[in-house]
Amino acid sequence: MEVIEIILKGIASLFLQPVFYLAILFVIFAGYNRVKWERKSFSVRIYSPFMELKNFFTLGLLVAFFISVILFFAGFSVMMTWIVIFNVVTILALLTSMFRLTSTAITIGISSLVFYFCYYFDIQFGPLQDKYLFYDDLLVDNFMTAMTFLLAVLLFVEAYLISQTSAKSPSPSLRKSERGKFIGAFQLRKLWFIPLVAFIPGNEITQLFDWWPVFHIGADSYTLIILPLIIGFEQKTRSELPEVLSKQIAGQVMTLAVFIAGIGLLSIVVPVLTLFAFVLAIISRFWIMWRYYRNDKFAPQKYIPQPDGIVILGARIGSPSARMNLIAGEKITEVNGMPVKTRADMYEALNINRAFCRLKVVDQNGEPRIEQTALYENESFELGILLVEPR
Repeated sequence: MEVIEIILKGIASLFLQPVFYLAILFVIFAGYNRVKWERKSFSVRIYSPFMELKNFFTLGLLVAFFISVILFFAGFSVMMTWIVIFNVVTILALLTSMFRLTSTAITIGISSLVFYFCYYFDIQFGPLQDKYLFYDDLLVDNFMTAMTFLLAVLLFVEAYLISQTSAKSPSPSLRKSERGKFIGAFQLRKLWFIPLVAFIPGNEITQLFDWWPVFHIGADSYTLIILPLIIGFEQKTRSELPEVLSKQIAGQVMTLAVFIAGIGLLSIVVPVLTLFAFVLAIISRFWIMWRYYRNDKFAPQKYIPQPDGIVILGARIGSPSARMNLIAGEKITEVNGMPVKTRADMYEALNINRAFCRLKVVDQNGEPRIEQTALYENESFELGILLVEPR
């Protein structure tokens, strides 16, 4: 029973860290902001406003469990000072750019550099320094090396999450181009919650919270804590399929993770290399974001109106169009045997047969194919296709 009580109190430590609450608020806000853009673009809601919140609490928890088991048996510990700095840095990242700057390369990288700066120059935290925020018992080189390896692991996790989940349910919208025409775009936006089990050396934190669980290993004391890591990803594309873009970015982040892991190994012998690892992680992650932003800005736009058909941007879940293999960027040239160039043409063609729909679709290589499905009484007459058309 004592072990269960310690674990439950350790979990309670999660709710004492403000970044946890702020991340939830931002996820909820992102969901409602997305719905607003969906209604503005297509006059209908495409996904639930709570889709982001569901993603926030799903896959990341499973990943966190496996990492936490490894950290637990490795005896991973983190200083209270670093935790305070991490919460401040993550909150500033969320307030500044919502999801875009909450990559672990940025939050953990900046937090670790600030922590080392405070340690090296012996920066004091006022009356809290002596009792709660201190450096005296810290082997800073070992800690920085451990944080480098943790960053490498989390970058691997980030690459996996971007590759496997960032392109699922991408947010489509219609936005004005530089020439004033409406074009299609996708916003890939995800925030994942990774609660990690860690230990804080010493028991000074019990002076603030006397119920906080304490472990004794030999002559050393440790307090259990749940660290609320937040991994964010945000990228807009007007020139690429969401699946292709996410794979490309994930590959870049994976390469960065390999480099950071390699530097971590070298830092065991040359500890100062940990500083280089954090700087490299921060600069590289910014470069990856800027590179794909710039590529998308100057690349040919994929989702633009066409004179000989209606361009597809997506299909609503549960609609007749979801049963057909429609891919964003393709165009519909015929509906039930009639040529179509506008939404009005499509409605007129659908009236030919209210129980069946047959589409002629031209893919991005110019190859035509036929997609068809039955229509039922309770289904939308509009088929649920999200279209890019002149306005």
